[in-house]
Amino acid sequence: MTNKLVLSGSVVALSLLTASVSAASSQESSGYYQGRSWADVEAKVSSILDNMSQSEKYQFIRVDDGHMIPTNHRFGIEGTVAYDSTMGVYVNKEIFGASYPSQTMLAATWNIQRAKQLGKALGYETRIAGGEQLLSPVVNLYRTPLNGRAAESVCGEDPYLCSVMAPAITNGIQVQGVQAGAKHLVANEQDANRQNLDVRVDERTLREMYLVPFESLVKNADIAALMCGFNKVNGDYACENHHVITDIVKGEWGYQGFVLSDFNSVKNSFEGAWAGTDLDMPSGLKFTENELQPYVNSGQLHQDVIDDKVKRNLRALVRYGFDERTFYAQSLDHPEYGQEAALQTAREGIVLLKNHSRYQGQILPLDKSARIAVVGNAAQQAPSSPFGTANSDAKNGYVSELAGLKQLNVNPDNVTFIDSMSLNPSKVQFLQPSCMSDDTDCAPGVTVEYYNNHDFTGTPSLIRRELGVNFNWATMTNDVTNPCTQAGFEATGIDCSAVPEDAADGSRQLTEINPQNGAFSVRVVGSIRPVTTGPQVLKVRADGAFKVFLDDQLMMESDGVPRAQDVPNAVPVTVKTPRLKAGKLYNVRVEYQRQNRFQVDLGGLNGLQFSWAALNPPQDIDQYDAVIAVVGRNYEYEGEGMDPNYDLPDQQQVMLKKLTKANANTVVVMHGGGGMNMMPWNKKAAGVLHAFYSGQFGGQALAEILYGDVNPSGRLPISLDKKFKFNPSYPSYHDRDAYVGDDAKTSMTYSEGLFLGYRGYLESKHKPLYPFGFGLSYTDFNYSGLTLSDRNVKEGTMYATFSVTNTGARAGYAVPQLYIAPKNAQVERPKRELKGFDKVYLEAGETKQVTIALNARSFAHYVQKTDSWDVDKGNYKILIGDSAQNMLLRKTMHAKHEIVMRTSDSNPLAKPVQDAVKVAKSESYFF
Repeated sequence: MTNKLVLSGSVVALSLLTASVSAASSQESSGYYQGRSWADVEAKVSSILDNMSQSEKYQFIRVDDGHMIPTNHRFGIEGTVAYDSTMGVYVNKEIFGASYPSQTMLAATWNIQRAKQLGKALGYETRIAGGEQLLSPVVNLYRTPLNGRAAESVCGEDPYLCSVMAPAITNGIQVQGVQAGAKHLVANEQDANRQNLDVRVDERTLREMYLVPFESLVKNADIAALMCGFNKVNGDYACENHHVITDIVKGEWGYQGFVLSDFNSVKNSFEGAWAGTDLDMPSGLKFTENELQPYVNSGQLHQDVIDDKVKRNLRALVRYGFDERTFYAQSLDHPEYGQEAALQTAREGIVLLKNHSRYQGQILPLDKSARIAVVGNAAQQAPSSPFGTANSDAKNGYVSELAGLKQLNVNPDNVTFIDSMSLNPSKVQFLQPSCMSDDTDCAPGVTVEYYNNHDFTGTPSLIRRELGVNFNWATMTNDVTNPCTQAGFEATGIDCSAVPEDAADGSRQLTEINPQNGAFSVRVVGSIRPVTTGPQVLKVRADGAFKVFLDDQLMMESDGVPRAQDVPNAVPVTVKTPRLKAGKLYNVRVEYQRQNRFQVDLGGLNGLQFSWAALNPPQDIDQYDAVIAVVGRNYEYEGEGMDPNYDLPDQQQVMLKKLTKANANTVVVMHGGGGMNMMPWNKKAAGVLHAFYSGQFGGQALAEILYGDVNPSGRLPISLDKKFKFNPSYPSYHDRDAYVGDDAKTSMTYSEGLFLGYRGYLESKHKPLYPFGFGLSYTDFNYSGLTLSDRNVKEGTMYATFSVTNTGARAGYAVPQLYIAPKNAQVERPKRELKGFDKVYLEAGETKQVTIALNARSFAHYVQKTDSWDVDKGNYKILIGDSAQNMLLRKTMHAKHEIVMRTSDSNPLAKPVQDAVKVAKSESYFF
């Protein structure tokens, strides 16, 4: 694992890398994609189907051997392999190629080209790893900041933005000859009680909001597979919902691909089969011959239903040539494809939200000779990602934010990491409880008592000194840095003669104990000595119950019950201590009881971690030109089965309040899948950036933006709330705990209906803290001269054209957005909705003409009674803005008569946009 810049700080430095990519891209694919005609595909499918026995048919709609589409050796079918994750290609629980930014960050680029580039890289790496399918993209909307899987989705909060970005990334994946599998069909916008939740959403909202991205994937990407989710939709499990799968997706949209279940998400064999799910995976529990044949024998399930599933699964094989060959694992000869995509996405996806110090005006970009203090453990670690299938460990090289800042500064020593404010269980320093307050040479570490029972009874099976508390029961190690091996330890007052010899390597084996028997407890006793006067933060992450005492006073406890039983994870707990005095010793005691062995999952923990840090900054913090505070969430706090708390974790709000007061030039960098509480520190911070999860080169991209080598061009794909209670989804979902435990709620109504995100804020007396579509630049743009190709709404393509001028002194990207607002609407409609956008690069002083295409669907609403998309007679405002709240240009179009479109024929994208999201085979990475 490296921690160096992959490329130089300049965008120009990508030229050599881009040249090699372009050379490979110019070659046509040869042999990877069959390119058979539809007639040939159907003939081959029918030939195999007609010769299959009934038992073989059942075996072909279920899989339980690690493949995705099953094997059938009699017909020479090897079966396919699928890889998961939207932030990288996982092979045997390790990232094979690049560790990418989250797809929420991809959405923040508002750039079709970035989506296609990232899709091509994902598809290429999947193919080279020996995979035929990638379970990506995620196209569920962002409706609540409590969604633990928000980072995985390329949608943001708007169905049109998603209907553009999703087919672009999908076409990029599939041009590599790899099948994409979009998820999770449908209304899967939170992980609250995710195996049992019944989402109640009205038909019009379902059609206009949550189904639109899936519709666009079917119509504009010919996506190979759609995955139905765990949740129910209006009373039926998603994989047993005939109305969604068969009536709409396969019926109205004419979808020819296959629908696969989320992991064992078919609950009822008959309901799943009848509804239209085609593949029961990964255990094949429900679509067995014993389960389904009795329904066929009785006539409840027609044989055509079974045959159609087999056909769809065979069709997927034959169309991609997997009936004749599959991919085999190779060495990754071109890691630069993924590296370039990761870096460029991070550069364009980081959103600058605020750039104004209360004393000196704009603080960014920073001078490269500036003295900078860096706060936050995330800044010195590998870029993070959520827990679960989206987890993406950057083991193939990464640039931390601290490294990026140091390497672009003229003097790396100008950048100082504030260790005392870092919650790092591998590096935090403890002292022995036997130390006295006036000791100058105090033995490091803690005393640990190990019990081979759950309740500390009897004599400990082992007592020994440990340097810290960072236990991993899966590897049986305690990974702690030895303070006596660190530079400058002589001045710390640590008695290094007392350090155990076998602890010197920092990863001490625990071979004497056996925590795997399910009845195990640990008592940890030690001391802490604050370096600053004020409150401290104590943090525990544990896969069991625990209590923490400070000078024998109970500070916090946890019962150890996970938030979700299907993907258990150890969610940390923190507490702010009372005011402590610098230099004084305080005793700490941790009592930990481990009753059940947790599953080791991506980002999970089998073990116990304890750390502490100062919440007050050092007294000299005001001497720095700027402070970069890196805050937010990581895999510990959000991911599968873990809807996060709205507040920042680890007492970070307390820390930021103190930090922004101590140094007015504090710049806050947020990480996470979505929004989080930014009050009250947002008022005092000089700069604020949302960096989502920015991938393995996120540290480089951030440093380039902070120093001004790259002009920030990200725009919010979500609204950021001033207060959570103002979010339109708040009435239906604000109490996470209500969906956990034995009496957990099992129903949720999407009470905001059409008025999700910015649509709801436009109806509200409240405004978001930062609106959808918003983002600052280091330059300024002027919009002028809006003209329309037609003043009347018609069924063909219409165009809005205007000019954008860079009026500032730096080159940069403008992101013009087109919204349509019906005047005097005949039915309830949002005040305006996004229906077009572009991303335009302009040199300083340059003007470019921008044209955005519209179609009749851009003006329409869904009518359930006629199952159609209707444009009502009347006037419609065409609005051009730079966010959902700020409209700069306006014209009016008129619908002289009603336009009615069938759901099968209408497309959420105008024809020029349909063409823009396509990826030609000549653009692929075949070579």
